[in-house]
Amino acid sequence: SFCPSDPAEAPQLPPGYSSKVKKVHSQGGYGSQGYRYEWKVEEARKNLLRTHTTSASARALFQLARQEKFTPVKYFSIDRVFRNESLDATHLAEFHQVEGVVADRGLTLGHLMGTLKQFFTKLGISQLRFKPAYNPYTEPSMEVFSYHEGLKKWVEVGNSGVFRP
Repeated sequence: SFCPSDPAEAPQLPPGYSSKVKKVHSQGGYGSQGYRYEWKVEEARKNLLRTHTTSASARALFQLARQEKFTPVKYFSIDRVFRNESLDATHLAEFHQVEGVVADRGLTLGHLMGTLKQFFTKLGISQLRFKPAYNPYTEPSMEVFSYHEGLKKWVEVGNSGVFRP
């Protein structure tokens, strides 16, 4: 199971936190339209194994925003994640997710595409395609696909985007 039982729920959420998260998820805010669904604290309190590493990047960006004087940074992580997936050739229930954040002034979508191309090329993945995508937390956003010779088809190998200021 992907849901720990001891404890099954987070014992306490920070004061005022739930109402802010509910508003952004259901209605949007900070330049995002949100997910537009009914956010429920009962669901948010449930403990589960990590499904993505975005929380580590969000924490790093929060610390960056608290700096008195901005300094360019690069943050990268490789962490184990768990998904309740039907297993097939392109989906696993657990895997290691690579995530990175580069923060500087004057960066463009071209910089992001070049970084992704260089990263995947160093892994031996050179046939890439970028496709526009929707992420509620980045704009513009892109999915990254690579041609898989064994499967004889294009498969998604990543997701990316540019954070709004």
